[in-house]
Amino acid sequence: MLLPTTTTTATGTTTTTTTTTNNNNNNNIDNTNTSANTSTHPDRPKPAEPGMWLTCSSLGKCGRKDLRPWETAPTTLATQVEKDFSSLPGIPDDVYEPVRKYWESSPPAFRGAPVLLEDLASFTTDLLRSDPFQTGDDVPVLDFNSAREGGAVAISQRQLAFLVANAVMGNRIDKEDGLTLMLARCSDSGFSEWIYSLLSLLAVLSRELRSGEHGRLLVAATPRTLLEGDDWRGKLQNSTLGEPALCVREGNATGCDLADFMAGNPGQALTDIAGGVVGGGAALCSTADSQDESLVQFYPEVLAFSFFVDPNASADKMGMLPVPWTLLGARRYMGDITGQRVDAASAISHGNCGRIREKDWLNEDIVQETEEVVVAGKTAELYSSAFVAVQSVCSSCRSGQDCNWHDNLNNFCDSQRRHLDEDLSKWYQAFEQYAYPEEVQQAFSKVVKRIGTGPWGAGVWGGDSQQYFLAVWLATSLLSSGTLDYYMYSNFCENPGNQCFVLGGDECKQCVADSGVSDLDAERCGSQSVYAIVDMFKNQPAQDLYDALSGVGGPPDQVFDAVGR
Repeated sequence: MLLPTTTTTATGTTTTTTTTTNNNNNNNIDNTNTSANTSTHPDRPKPAEPGMWLTCSSLGKCGRKDLRPWETAPTTLATQVEKDFSSLPGIPDDVYEPVRKYWESSPPAFRGAPVLLEDLASFTTDLLRSDPFQTGDDVPVLDFNSAREGGAVAISQRQLAFLVANAVMGNRIDKEDGLTLMLARCSDSGFSEWIYSLLSLLAVLSRELRSGEHGRLLVAATPRTLLEGDDWRGKLQNSTLGEPALCVREGNATGCDLADFMAGNPGQALTDIAGGVVGGGAALCSTADSQDESLVQFYPEVLAFSFFVDPNASADKMGMLPVPWTLLGARRYMGDITGQRVDAASAISHGNCGRIREKDWLNEDIVQETEEVVVAGKTAELYSSAFVAVQSVCSSCRSGQDCNWHDNLNNFCDSQRRHLDEDLSKWYQAFEQYAYPEEVQQAFSKVVKRIGTGPWGAGVWGGDSQQYFLAVWLATSLLSSGTLDYYMYSNFCENPGNQCFVLGGDECKQCVADSGVSDLDAERCGSQSVYAIVDMFKNQPAQDLYDALSGVGGPPDQVFDAVGR
């Protein structure tokens, strides 16, 4: 059933009625306890009906915007699913066959039992018969590249799995969608990670969504462009720099009680260190030597949401999702991915960022904690994790001939420090709840309680890790809600070793030695550490740090030393 869009929103009283809930055996979106509470609290938003969905083409334009027919009725396709999943019409046989054989010989376990291809076939058949959108042979569509000013899609896990089932069975809408294009493009790529990813999504949901349940809601959205007068600049005077959590990652060690930010922590939004599109140069097809390209393979819901891109309307985007872009409720379905460069041993495939385990690659620790939220005036449950793709300024692109990669790596380029306002604007736009459609703002604030990031801006684009730590700390302090969890690595999978400079002093020199990166210069470590800088500026007005960064001098001083005098 379509959601209404003109009831109580996040800016009204509904924000005081939602509560955190734990996962239980009832995977339906509706909740009987919520219904009972509604009768005693008449002003409380009503629970969403099973099968709810919502599309917003732009701010204030939400509802039944566009339905397109499938080329083949899904119920017809249901009769064509091979019981052993021996072939998938949406994937060429020669591309699918190696994955099929490997899965058949070594099926991954989930919740203590192997998930067989026969289980995927049964689940796919059930999905195709189920009409989860309650729209017959039509399906709602939206082009996120055209809906960049506050576009949104809210659908259930079952509805997303239904889109994947149609795609792998070779179904498409009358105009090509981004997921169909992705399958065709990746089939020609020579890689198979994307097949494992999408099938792993079906594998986990085949166990979680029994008897036709819809599961939790997923909310994808793009923020609007923030205009002068309603952006971060007006908050500098009245915002305070809250203390961030600082997490040092060396191997499996950590300086805080949180798992790696890419693992999927309850209450935390992971930052996809993105370029112009989600998934970057790997085009959603493989793990790679960059975080953005690899990350999407472990979060297959992101791959599946490429359905909501119209390649005919945005050919320059290759049918890929735009940046900034957020998926509330996103979870990691496979292991393992970490910011520290991975060990390639015992892996089906790997890049410097992430590897698909050779055995039992499904994520048994997948997030189960949920939040009760309000979406377009109806209560629903979301898993309490999120994926937020954010683009920084490309520092190395602006360095010119006066600054080579060695200088960028060692924070020796003045140009690395001269795009503060642009970076603050990009981060603030991606994480400020009020930049998103009103219908999903409350859900954003409930799910995104913390923001996890590594060296955003200081990865393959050659930014200064000290400058970028201060920029993300400052920008996070200006948000309406959310705190910063900042992760530091001795050998991040992009621009390895550069984050050592954040540690400062002797700890930095040891980090440089441990990194094994020959181009790193330990003499560039400087004296000030991230801990000293946080102690200096925490609980101070955000304006103080902004002024210090805006007027920071150039090299040879490191940024921390320059602002910490």
